[in-house]
Amino acid sequence: MALSQIIVTSRYLKSGTQKSKNKRRNYTKYIATRETVEVRDQNTIDRNDNATKNQKELIDDLLSDFPEAKRYLEYEDFKANPTVENASELISTIIERNADIIGNRQNFVGYMAMRPGVEKRGSHGLFNEKDEPIILNQAANEIAEHKGNVWSHVVSLRREDAVRLGFDNSDAWRELVKRHISDIAKAQNIPLCNLKWYAAYHDTTHHPHIHLLVYSTNPKQGFLTKAGIDKVRSVFANDIFHDDLQSIYQE
Repeated sequence: MALSQIIVTSRYLKSGTQKSKNKRRNYTKYIATRETVEVRDQNTIDRNDNATKNQKELIDDLLSDFPEAKRYLEYEDFKANPTVENASELISTIIERNADIIGNRQNFVGYMAMRPGVEKRGSHGLFNEKDEPIILNQAANEIAEHKGNVWSHVVSLRREDAVRLGFDNSDAWRELVKRHISDIAKAQNIPLCNLKWYAAYHDTTHHPHIHLLVYSTNPKQGFLTKAGIDKVRSVFANDIFHDDLQSIYQE
């Protein structure tokens, strides 16, 4: 039961080929459409009303291009209750988790660190294992210019679980990643000494989550299989729901 309450999605951010640039350009329409879908007159449209026709059409388009979104908690909520609010949550989440396709690596890092809802740690929300401040532009350029793959993980919880278990702040998520960075390195076949990571916590209304970027200083190192993704999901879930699992074992 507990393990089903965490969603981990993993993918890699391609380096800038012309094909990927063209694809990113094509998806720019989603940014504009998102704004028209989400900006509403609150006096005429209630967030509990049924999703609008435009929202439903955009969701169909997004799901066609990003079918993995059917695994998101936001998709479960929308299917169970297709309201304006749940439609907006789903649209925002699909766009956010594929922001590198819409833009590029550099902009994606900026989006992670500065988007509305991010818990800032100084001037932005980006963090890693080091205690000294991160220079956002420097980190964004570093990731953008990296010659190898950069893996993007999103770890998402339901709001009630995040609050109950204390994962409603960036400090808790930072310590969680630090506890399991060796597991992540092993799952991604990257020597721990070469692994680098950045993350940001987004305190969204219904599904608080972190974005975690992982890569090797050696661009030829690292790969992620389905078994590796399952390992990443397992170590996070077992830690986050440790107390729940202990209660189940005792019973």
